[in-house]
Amino acid sequence: MKRHAVLITAAGSSTRMGNSIKKEYLPLGNTTVLEKSLRTFESTGLFTWFVITIPPGGEGKARQVLAPWLQDPLHEKHTLFVEGANNRQGSVRKGLLALEPHAPELVLIHDGARPWVSARTILRVFEGTHRCGACAPVIPLVDSLKRLLPDGTIAEHVDRSAFVGIQTPQGFRFSEILEAHLRAASDGREYLDDTEIYHRYIGKVETVEGERGNRKITYWEDMHMTAREGDSQQQITRIGFGYDIHRLVEGRTLWIGGVVIPSSKGEEGHSDGDVLIHAVIDALLGAVSLGDIGSHFPPTDPAYKDISSRLLLQKVRGLIQEAGFQVVNLDCTVVLEKPKLLPHREAICKTLAEDLRISPSQISVKGKTKERQDAVGREEAIEAYAVALLASLSPDPQDTPRA
Repeated sequence: MKRHAVLITAAGSSTRMGNSIKKEYLPLGNTTVLEKSLRTFESTGLFTWFVITIPPGGEGKARQVLAPWLQDPLHEKHTLFVEGANNRQGSVRKGLLALEPHAPELVLIHDGARPWVSARTILRVFEGTHRCGACAPVIPLVDSLKRLLPDGTIAEHVDRSAFVGIQTPQGFRFSEILEAHLRAASDGREYLDDTEIYHRYIGKVETVEGERGNRKITYWEDMHMTAREGDSQQQITRIGFGYDIHRLVEGRTLWIGGVVIPSSKGEEGHSDGDVLIHAVIDALLGAVSLGDIGSHFPPTDPAYKDISSRLLLQKVRGLIQEAGFQVVNLDCTVVLEKPKLLPHREAICKTLAEDLRISPSQISVKGKTKERQDAVGREEAIEAYAVALLASLSPDPQDTPRA
């Protein structure tokens, strides 16, 4: 599977903030400016490596700020802290060099002080980068442009229609942007941003529509202004509930949450019968009003005979994303008399998280018995319940690429 990376710049000193705390480390709701960006990139399920440029000697502080993020073992393994240089261009170059041993196909470079980037913008930039090799989000200018004379008076009234404001993330083929940065360093030239470097040494950069809420925090007042704008773009949340029950029969494998559970009995079903995944699928589909598992994967269709339910879940994840939503968390309960679920719970959460491209910390799986009552209590059946919370990726701006 091809791997992709995110490089977040947070090596600056934040001197214009007029505050002793780095702006990327400031609290924002129940998280921080920096972690909010990381979580949004993670929610897309596209990225394996996360590189963060930090001030020299600042890894300890960065780890302290990102302690909730680093609690996930996968995050700890795939997050690289790289000490920056004396300017942004040098810091990005060092971050790219740290990524080189991992050879990602694409890299998205993002300002750590843009916490309000949406998953929709990230997806749009990623798709443009995949098509063309380089892509960045832009927004139309709303203020009039003037060129000034040295004395501060207006010399020219500039037509703003040919100009745009550029944002991050800016996406590139990794090998090409690394080459461009190395050539720029060799030439001793400094550039405004990564698209300028790419355009100078490699070629054209595609643009896609950005979002006005994706503001950069530069001054202290930006923190409050951006927070208000972020609050005004309320995410839509949806809750879905799913339930499934299967007979238990001899000679079948017992699948729960994509994990084989040692047992003399397994679920009877057209597919592999994974009762938990089926309940999760119904919860996800129900949350966005897309029907149920039977309407998408009918039990009469031979194409789904003995199919892995994990494949069905992965397809449903795609449907959820196409509908403009992401999974926030799952709360699941499996009801069976035996075997006990506890020894397998961690593996189940990890497997579900992998298929949904979220963190295992966003999934809860519990096991219950029926105290030997009814068919479940007599070990004749197994039940599963799932509740899913979904959130919209962002307000839905136009996705039309710009030439």
